Amino acid sequence: MIKRKMSSKTVNARSLVLYELDLFIDCIRAVDPELKPDEATVLAAVALHQMSELLREKPVLIQRFREAAAKIKSKAHDD
Repeated sequence: MIKRKMSSKTVNARSLVLYELDLFIDCIRAVDPELKPDEATVLAAVALHQMSELLREKPVLIQRFREAAAKIKSKAHDD
């Protein structure tokens, strides 16, 4: 594996992703409490994998992503 130096902003962003992923896995387990943690994690991976197809099917979601991206970029330029 190639090691890459990451900026602190990237490390912080990845930490946020992991935090949100944990919340999403908890949400999946709330929908089906009988799922084991590893099963809920696999189901979360399946959901993420299917996200690109969902985005292609729902143009309104793509627009929301674009709007969120614009806000993030705008905030980054303000810093």
